[in-house]
Order: sequence, then structure tokens, then C-alpha cells
Amino acid sequence: MGTPAPSEADAVTFPAYLAFSDPITLCRILVANGGFDARYTVRVVILFLVSVIVLPLNWLERAVYGKRIAAQRLSDSPLIIIGHDRSGTTHLLNLLSLDPQFAYTRPSQMVLPGCCILLDKAIDALLRRLDYRRPFDDMEVGPGSPQDDEVPLVKLTPHCEYHKYSFPRSYKHWLDTYVFQFTPASPAYEEWKRTYLGTLRKAAVLMQRDRSLLKSPATMANLNVVLELFPNAKFIHIKRHPHKVIPSQIHLHGTMARKYGLESVTDEQLVDFALYQYRGYMEGFLRDRPRIPPENLIEIRYEEFVADRMHWLRTIYDTLALGAFAPRVGPLEAYLGTIEHYEPHRFADDPTLKRRIDAELGFAVAALGYEQGAASAQPC
Repeated sequence: MGTPAPSEADAVTFPAYLAFSDPITLCRILVANGGFDARYTVRVVILFLVSVIVLPLNWLERAVYGKRIAAQRLSDSPLIIIGHDRSGTTHLLNLLSLDPQFAYTRPSQMVLPGCCILLDKAIDALLRRLDYRRPFDDMEVGPGSPQDDEVPLVKLTPHCEYHKYSFPRSYKHWLDTYVFQFTPASPAYEEWKRTYLGTLRKAAVLMQRDRSLLKSPATMANLNVVLELFPNAKFIHIKRHPHKVIPSQIHLHGTMARKYGLESVTDEQLVDFALYQYRGYMEGFLRDRPRIPPENLIEIRYEEFVADRMHWLRTIYDTLALGAFAPRVGPLEAYLGTIEHYEPHRFADDPTLKRRIDAELGFAVAALGYEQGAASAQPC
């Protein structure tokens, strides 16, 4: 189970995940991790070379749009999708992003967060010419495709748990510091908050909408932070059996490490990574879920959702009072038609891994309402 260690050829591929961070931020990230593996020196050199390119554009965007970004209002009632990686959160995000009431993180913010307003149209035009797909699940990223809301922070601050993908061997540091032990009292909180809200304001400026649509798996583990910012937030929790989630997470983490990582990692470490993250996310969610008012939360199962998407989308709109659903039907059905032939990855059954999941995550299986040892037949 897992992904083989990177080859020498892999070690010199373009490290797109951290590319176009500014030089100072890149230095802070490397220092925060305690360095990088020497075999990835070429990747780090590339990162510093391309980091210089964006500096003038970042300065220009601040000069032209800084006051407008700072003045941008954000609704105190965003819609937030929570759930473990590989639980259908991205699929749900893509569907809900079709509603014109929502602003969401755009591809330009993922690629060039410091100058995304200046280059948003150029990035969209490039994506129209490319057939770019996410390396871990072959899902297309096209013009305007919604992205995880914390992804821009990867290139803007060291205070971001997504750095676990660049430094997969140090996953505990990034998860503990910026998820499991992260609170409004944390030393890094104010910088994180300023940077995070800045990215949401940029999305609102780009899309001329003030109600955010957010999706970041780690959110389920630090609801205390999110509710501090948005006490009236609405939440959709999409849940899936860990027998299906964990193998897919291992594949995701291994693919990201191979293509973009600055640390080597073994198959065994990838398994530990996935289990540690899942357990921490679930423990945090169960601890803080009572803080969400019942009328602001709906929980759905992945397998039931994909069996009847329109029914569950209507239920989401009705339960969370998101507005009229009828105008959404046409765009939703049109989008679903475009992905009709998409095939999710399937992973070979691994009895040893299943036994470990049952032993370490049995509490989560019960809390999610699944029978111990049972999982749906849905692909991972």
C-alpha cells in the first residue's frame, strides 16, 4: 500500500506546489520545517529562481488593489463543506460552486495568490488551452474551478497545515501546530487569520460576491477557529467509511510527495500519516461539533449522496435555508452530464490495512454510523 519512493528523475521535476512563493516566505517555510532533504536541492533552487519572478507583480497588486481588498466585506454566514480528504468534498464543492451567491477560491489564487487579481483572466485562458488534471485523482482543473480555501496560504505563509505535502515526513509537526493544537490563542493565529481572510477577500473581489463557499478538510478538526471567525457559518459534513477513505488518502499523500515533496517518505510513513490525520480530524470534529447550532449543520453519507445527488442537494438547500433550489436544477444537471463518464480510482483490497483501520479508528466508524468492518461498494 502507498506510493514508491521518488526516483532521481522525480527529484528534479518542477515543484509546482510551492512555486511562486516569494523568497522571504519560502525561507520561512524551509526554516519552520528545519530544512529539506539534500536530494531535493534542485527543486529548492528552482523554487527560489521562480520566486523572484512574482515579486514585482505582488507589489503591483498591493498598490492597485490593496485598499479595495482591505475594504471588501465578507458575509458572516459562509457555507463550509467539511469531511475527510477523499470523502466527496471536492465533488460537493464543484456542485455548490454553480450557485452565483457564492464566492470561492479560484485557480489563480492557487497558482499565484500574491497577484491573482491581476492575472486571473490569464490563468483562466491558460487553463482553457491545457488539459490539466489533478495528479492524484485525474480530476480536471478548468477555468474557474473552485479550490480548497487554504491552498493559497501554502505560498503566502509558513503557518499552514498544507505544508505537510511538501514535507510529508514531518506531517505531525504541521498537523499538530496548525490543526490539532491550533487555537485563537496560538502565537501564529493573528498572522494566519490576516492571511486567510485576505485570500477570502480576494476571492470576493474577483467574483463580486461576499458569501464564501469554503472547503478544507482540516476545518473539521478546528471548528473552534472557524466559529471564532464566522459564528453564523453553515456546515455540510459529508462522511464516508474509513475503509474507503484511508487507501485513497495514502495514494493522495504519496502522489503529492513524489511530485512536489522536499522530503523523502516511505510507504509505512504514508500509512501512519493517513491514520494519524484521520484520527485527529475525527477527534477534533466530535469534540467541537456541539458548538454548531443544529440548524446550521447537515450530515450526509457519501454513498447515499452519489446515489441521488439532486435529492441531497435539494435537502441541503432546504435544511440550511440557502435559498430557492429550483433555479439551480438546470446548471446542476448540465454539470453532472459533463462528468458522467468520470471513473474514480479503485484500490486493491488490503486486509492488513483494514484490520489496522478497525483497530485504530473503530471509534470513528461507530461515530459515523457505520457497522464495524463494513464498507460500501463505492470505489475509492
